[in-house]
Amino acid sequence: MYEVIEEEGLRIMHIEFPDLSRDKPVIGKGTQLKRTTLGEWVELGENNLIDNCVIGDYNYTGQYCFMQNSDLKKFISIAAQVRIGPTNHPYDRVSQHIFSYNGASYGFEQKDTDFLEKRQQIRTTIGNDVWIGHGAIIQSGLTVGDGAVIGSGAVVTHDVAPYTIVGGVSAKVIKDRFADEIKTDLEQIAWWNWSRQKLEEYYLDFRLPVEEFIKKHLKD
Repeated sequence: MYEVIEEEGLRIMHIEFPDLSRDKPVIGKGTQLKRTTLGEWVELGENNLIDNCVIGDYNYTGQYCFMQNSDLKKFISIAAQVRIGPTNHPYDRVSQHIFSYNGASYGFEQKDTDFLEKRQQIRTTIGNDVWIGHGAIIQSGLTVGDGAVIGSGAVVTHDVAPYTIVGGVSAKVIKDRFADEIKTDLEQIAWWNWSRQKLEEYYLDFRLPVEEFIKKHLKD
């Protein structure tokens, strides 16, 4: 949602964050869901198209996102115009056009159910606490590890390791977010699996330097 405010004669558009609910997701205008499961504290932006996906707790998306056949874990931040798990056409056949395997709109009623079912089984997995920048594309069948960052406009064609920042076309590693030891410790803490009660109890700890956070919680 957006709020336009007049400030000294200028029209400035501010993002207005909605109040989220544990049990009732916020679904933006024009968003379409098909065969999709939503977790708790979920917000989906306007004009999303989401088919055959599992959307975990605390995930949010921007506008005009398109996701298919994907499993999104928890605490994932997705900017606008992101594409996850785009499906392939049968380019090894005589025709790769949709009419040849799913042509009901053209008056051909005999679906190629075998091809369609196999395509749906190619899952894309997005790990916990991943940040996906504006306009990124993550190809089908890939795994993006926990804590990774996908740069704006990136086209991801290979798996992304945890806590790695990637960008470009096709996406390449830019740098690691943390040293390997810190990555291992954060994966062991797995704070994204904490209960709501524990998240509330230690909420301010998420503002600590990462080394202090690990020192405090690795023993838990």
